[in-house]
Amino acid sequence: LAPARAPHHPARASRPSTMGLIVKSEINNTLYLILSFIAVFSIPVISFVKKQMAQLGNGPKVVVGTGYGGKDGSYTAADVAKHKTEDDLWLIIDGNVYDVTEYVDEHPGGVASIMKNAGGDATKGFHGPQHPSRVMDIVDEYKIGTLVTRETSKDE
Repeated sequence: LAPARAPHHPARASRPSTMGLIVKSEINNTLYLILSFIAVFSIPVISFVKKQMAQLGNGPKVVVGTGYGGKDGSYTAADVAKHKTEDDLWLIIDGNVYDVTEYVDEHPGGVASIMKNAGGDATKGFHGPQHPSRVMDIVDEYKIGTLVTRETSKDE
């Protein structure tokens, strides 16, 4: 005896099922959106967390340019004055020179606030009541040297 066969339904056979294709398409679109979101937002988030951890002292220090972490360069006020744009910003604070170019966009007071003393002495504004006590720890990351006068030799 031959095995029993299912009845033949010509209407069903002529229409392929599209339900499986629709579900796969929706899953692919959702997966694409999730992966795109992760790709776009993960790098800035990781960078931000890394900087925050470095500021707390619990993570690796973030290297910010060539003069990172208290480099012992010597600069005159004229040297510092050459760096007064948002793309190249140095400040003098308490006789130390800081390259804060990387910090300009992150400054909580805004770009205009940090640009007031661009290329000059920001000591008075830096020690104002608007800055929390931990601000000195943050700015130390950007120290590139000390201020010298023309009478003082740059070699000292």
